[in-house]
Amino acid sequence: MFYSKKLRRRKIVACTGLIVLCTLTILNSDLSPDLYFIHWGPLENTTCHYMETDGNLPRADGKDFKPPARSIFFHETSCSGELNSRQACAVESAARAHPDWQINVLFAAPVKDHTLKSGAVALLKNITNVKFLRVHIEKYAKGTPLESMVSGGALKRTRWRISHSSDVLRYLSLYKFGGVYLDLDVVVAKPFDSLVRNWAARETAKSVAAGALAFSRDNVGREVADAAIRDMKSKYRGDVWGHNGPGVITRVLTERCVGVKPTSMSIATCDGFEVYGPQFFYPIIYSNASLYFKPGDVDEEIPYVFHVWNKLTSHLKVHPDSPYAKLARKYCPNVYRLYEVDFGL
Repeated sequence: MFYSKKLRRRKIVACTGLIVLCTLTILNSDLSPDLYFIHWGPLENTTCHYMETDGNLPRADGKDFKPPARSIFFHETSCSGELNSRQACAVESAARAHPDWQINVLFAAPVKDHTLKSGAVALLKNITNVKFLRVHIEKYAKGTPLESMVSGGALKRTRWRISHSSDVLRYLSLYKFGGVYLDLDVVVAKPFDSLVRNWAARETAKSVAAGALAFSRDNVGREVADAAIRDMKSKYRGDVWGHNGPGVITRVLTERCVGVKPTSMSIATCDGFEVYGPQFFYPIIYSNASLYFKPGDVDEEIPYVFHVWNKLTSHLKVHPDSPYAKLARKYCPNVYRLYEVDFGL
């Protein structure tokens, strides 16, 4: 009887171990996006992405939307249907730096009438080169290599629904129209006219970032856009946060720039596609992101864009003598005046 109990305990331990091993194996396989529910924590609400309601904006997924080649794209993928002060600063700074470009702000959620008549959106709506549009992600992907992936619900089978929807939309916009994509947690300090037509920027020595991307409509831009969208289709994972954003462009360029590490990627080694150093778009690394919010200064001579890393800094208050406050007063003055002491909250 003693041995029988001992044997049963051994069987229970062995079965438990086998279950744990199988779970870990699956979570590191291509099946893992379909097991998103195993992860702890609440799932982000993105039901707005699939609502037929258009709200009060023209559609970005219709035939009438034909942005010019010199276009900048921002995507708001939460279900708020509005812009906060940081996001509005990104849009104003881009528009002021590029008066001859079209600044496209695509909302994944319906935007209510009162949002267009008050606050930051109303302020930005008066800037002539800023266009607000509604995007339905399933319709936006229709006719592209990502159609079946999106319509099949892949973006609902992930812990990071908002982030991964943003990843898909940025590559779709560049694939469909060409132009420049920017994250909504940036301050644009310089026009991009002096840059080459196709570019990305390194975040670290090992990774090319996806917070600022330019794919033009020429052969180089089309090749990279096509490679990015096909990488997304074949290698999408819902269980790894950065796999579908910086992971895509890093993998695509690793293949394009054969035998070259990210630190050596350039227009010469990547067949016409430029990879700028982090000093131009990510002058403060994410691990030091809090420096933007404390009293101090940053060098404004080199960067085209300052990325303030909202995912890591959304809880931080903007000190009036901080680099972020100073950048906002200079490059998005109207938005800063609208919020004053509440800017960045």
